[in-house]
Amino acid sequence: MEQVILVAKTLRNTHHFKGYIHLKTIPEASDELIAEAGKYADRISINIELPRKEGLKHLAPEKNISRTREAMHRIGEKIAENKAEKSRKKSPFATGQSTQMIVGADESNDSHFLKRAGDLYGNFKLRRVYYSAFSPIPDASVRLPLIAPPLVREHRLYQADWLMRFYGYAVDEITTKEQPNLDLDIDPKLSWALRNRHFFPIDLNRASIELLVRIPGLGVRNAKRITTIRRHSHLRVADLIKMRVNLKKCLPFMITSDYQPSNVELDSEKIRAIHAPPAQQLELDLTPSPPIPKVEVLGGEF
Repeated sequence: MEQVILVAKTLRNTHHFKGYIHLKTIPEASDELIAEAGKYADRISINIELPRKEGLKHLAPEKNISRTREAMHRIGEKIAENKAEKSRKKSPFATGQSTQMIVGADESNDSHFLKRAGDLYGNFKLRRVYYSAFSPIPDASVRLPLIAPPLVREHRLYQADWLMRFYGYAVDEITTKEQPNLDLDIDPKLSWALRNRHFFPIDLNRASIELLVRIPGLGVRNAKRITTIRRHSHLRVADLIKMRVNLKKCLPFMITSDYQPSNVELDSEKIRAIHAPPAQQLELDLTPSPPIPKVEVLGGEF
């Protein structure tokens, strides 16, 4: 870690680099090393690797969630101290921390990942939790799976993470005991809406912004624009078209002054069929390619 810090220090002090630097550290790093790293990094991260103790014990027994949490707590305290130091008499420190978890390396389901992420966001104010799909390598440990998880699973976890951070969704809303894994065919917001049809349709001219952002296809920015526009006039479908709202997704879940969905449009199976057409994930061909023949071009090889 000392060499990593030296590189960051050289970039800042010798080459006067003003851009973003993200440094990774380990739970066992001393407070002195963490303080030194924080002088030159914009963000510091400690990878938690897996969401459950059982997974770590099986695949990475040297890793310890409790020790990682203690280190995150120390880093969080330093970040908070730096923000509270208005006069900037002290040395600056990184403004945030993040972590990473590997998806598909053990038996953890999506609910385990999201619960761990919710814990880290709530207790340590992490800026980001990154999800990385496990990729098998030749001659790997027999304890690791032979097949990588579908990449769409990683994508769905990022979408669910976004709902938690910016849309006010709780973990037990996105996943349930009956469905601990995210739906791979449709995004988690639409999946939640189809499981909770009693919330819909929502009247755009009356509903709170907390309800508006629950409408599939409607983002936070457009939800705020709707609350502004309706102060002066009733919203119509034409207004949503001007705002470039995703009407294909929104219409079955909303009411405007000139539109209300029919019973046919409210049918969950039909909605799912529209947004989840049958598709198959392509397999990666790992067969070695034949050597590329050399071609002479103006006396050289190309």
